[in-house]
Amino acid sequence: MENPDKYVVNIKFDEASMAWRKNKNILKNGMFSYKKGKKTCGHIDENGKKCRKRKLINDESCENHFN
Repeated sequence: MENPDKYVVNIKFDEASMAWRKNKNILKNGMFSYKKGKKTCGHIDENGKKCRKRKLINDESCENHFN
């Protein structure tokens, strides 16, 4: 009888890594940062101030207000 808790996992790490890096900049020491667009975030905080950080590419918010 097979154990139902075991699953077959088939991850293509090269493809997954390339997809993950698609929206990142490579920094020193193996670190990454998100690529940013040209427009600003526009998030308004509780004091009524508008966020002036640049948006992430293909998103409507900056890295501070990202989901």
